[in-house]
Amino acid sequence: MSDNISTKEAVTCAIRHIGTGIYSSGKIRIYLIQKGYSEAVASSAVKHLIDTGYIDDMRASRKVLAARSGRKQESKHYIYSRLLEAGISSDCADEVVSGLDSDINTCKSLYEATYGSATEDTSDREDDFIKLAVKRGYGLEAARTAFRLYLEQ
Repeated sequence: MSDNISTKEAVTCAIRHIGTGIYSSGKIRIYLIQKGYSEAVASSAVKHLIDTGYIDDMRASRKVLAARSGRKQESKHYIYSRLLEAGISSDCADEVVSGLDSDINTCKSLYEATYGSATEDTSDREDDFIKLAVKRGYGLEAARTAFRLYLEQ
């Protein structure tokens, strides 16, 4: 079977799988390989789907970002890792992460979403805030700076 026919079949297979969902180029490439297409055919099919706008890693990355906001906010490093795990290309992940707010500001947003407005007894709970931030991938210094900003509001 020629690669051209295989690519057309792979494109059709991918479109059936995608439907109206949002998938990254990496996830579709892996799906096609699992379905038995060669890496070359899967890559060619994914390239075609990207060129025609059927797959858009930026759109897929917005889906990941939407799931990691508010109480689920994470550091830029963690977000970058999540984007790669979701099959987003590294170029797209770099672009997305470079456009994100600073870790200090997003960490402060995490505190606000999780604990609401700062109160008098909030300053006694700094350890709880810092543990949460570190768990979400923020550095200790960024977490402390964000906590100070959170208290000042």
